[in-house]
Amino acid sequence: MLKIKHKERADFITGIDIVRPFVTVCGLLAFLLPFVYAKYSAAVQNTMHTVGYVLWIVLAVDSFIKIARMGKEERIYFLKMHKTDLIFVLGSIVLIPISMITHIFWLSAVILFKFSACLLPFNDEKTFQIFANVVSILLIGFYVIPLCNVLAVSLSSPDQIVNIFPKNIDLYSVKYVLTDKRFFRAMGISVFVTVLGTILTVITVAMAAYPLSKPKIPFRRTMMLFFIIIMLFNGGMAPSILLMNYLHLNNTVWALIFPSVVQVFYLILLKGFFEDIPAELEESARLDGANNYTILFRIIFPIAAPMLATVALFTLVSYWNNFYGAIMYVTSREDLYPLPMYIRNFLNSNPLNIAMENPTLVAYWDNVKMSYILFSIVPVLIAYPFTFKYLKNGVSMGAVKG
Repeated sequence: MLKIKHKERADFITGIDIVRPFVTVCGLLAFLLPFVYAKYSAAVQNTMHTVGYVLWIVLAVDSFIKIARMGKEERIYFLKMHKTDLIFVLGSIVLIPISMITHIFWLSAVILFKFSACLLPFNDEKTFQIFANVVSILLIGFYVIPLCNVLAVSLSSPDQIVNIFPKNIDLYSVKYVLTDKRFFRAMGISVFVTVLGTILTVITVAMAAYPLSKPKIPFRRTMMLFFIIIMLFNGGMAPSILLMNYLHLNNTVWALIFPSVVQVFYLILLKGFFEDIPAELEESARLDGANNYTILFRIIFPIAAPMLATVALFTLVSYWNNFYGAIMYVTSREDLYPLPMYIRNFLNSNPLNIAMENPTLVAYWDNVKMSYILFSIVPVLIAYPFTFKYLKNGVSMGAVKG
């Protein structure tokens, strides 16, 4: 009876229930924004912190009053099912004075425990979809807005305050990048390393994960323990450089590929995926005369396409953004620098030294930097749609028919 009564109260949404999530978000933002954007003046920061403390106290008092108004049995049931509200109240009593005295503003993170109680009245599928869509839009904004800023700055003329849209469109920086032969040579190195490294990684990791997914393989646990130790512990930078030097791979393109081929984390992911594939598929294939390689490449791999595409996408991004390999292994051949290393060297160069060869470049310095960043993103953006069609499909939907 108590549960039914509590459920009816949770389903009855009032104006206060709608305001609570809004106040909670505002309280968090009042403390978070000064950390995210440090250019606020001291007066603005003090005002935001004051607003944050007021909202924090209001939320704590609201939770305390709500719990105090409940009956004994209802209070016990509520606190048993929603311990986060009790943690918020008790934490606020202790942390609010400490935060005010010590000015340790990150203690306000306890406000996150308030979200559970705030969202309790909205416990339905429609509200969840709205909440999920809002969060998705915010996450998309975190990625799209910086990309728009990079595009806008690269297309704008110098000395312009650009946010999202370009001002006084000027294509000098874009033309400069498109005529830079060293840039495209570095891009070619990165494309070769990324494509070959991704193919080798996916094939190697998948072929290692498939037998390890079989429970009857000898020394299965010993081999998994070996891989996990490799994942958690390594010799460090100096032994890696010495190993590449001993193998005569330093200052070669292979030094950018081989050290990252075996990724144990992806091996564990694929191993868990292969273990979930029904054994009847393999048994029926063996009855038809298929060997291990036929089963792996013609049956298991097509079913595992979504997971393989995920591993390939993560590996592709890892190879494309890797410049530590060039720092450690490519020390005397600038013609083998991958794209991240080339852009890093350009960004760290002194524009006054370049001005002696191209004085116009000094005025467009920031715009050219953004153009380099923009063109370095394009290949990854092109590769993503080819993997997305696999990511959106089900994992093994329709593999076995009853």
